[in-house]
Amino acid sequence: MRFLWVIGLLALVSAAPAVACNIPANAANLAYRLMQEINAERARHGLNELGISRQLMQAAQHHACDGARNNRLSHFGTDGSSFGERIIRAGYHYRSATENVALGFPDPALVLQAWMRSPGHRKNILARGPDELGLGIAQGRDGRMHWVMKSGLR
Repeated sequence: MRFLWVIGLLALVSAAPAVACNIPANAANLAYRLMQEINAERARHGLNELGISRQLMQAAQHHACDGARNNRLSHFGTDGSSFGERIIRAGYHYRSATENVALGFPDPALVLQAWMRSPGHRKNILARGPDELGLGIAQGRDGRMHWVMKSGLR
């Protein structure tokens, strides 16, 4: 599974001119660790493991880059788009979907802790419907990390 993450994130990094943001050199490792943390939390609650979706990864990475580029944290893109619109734009047609965003946490475990303390983000992590996820990580000009998780069910 880690190999798929590395390949998926390398594909996003190689498309950097289209993404146009600072993707940390260790982004694949950070994303893999966050995926492990999310799936471990879901397992503790008797929920299915989330697999990888290339389209959700693309949508999450683009939103992380948008936040990093514009020094903002929002569920809305700078173009006014909702998370659902961005997921569809990436080619992912879903029955249900969620989005979590975070800013400033240096480590995947801290990101998950923050999300689990937020009722809405916790609900998204522990949702029963999704079976796939995508993660995006970007670094803003100020050095702070932008994290995005998207999960979905086709």
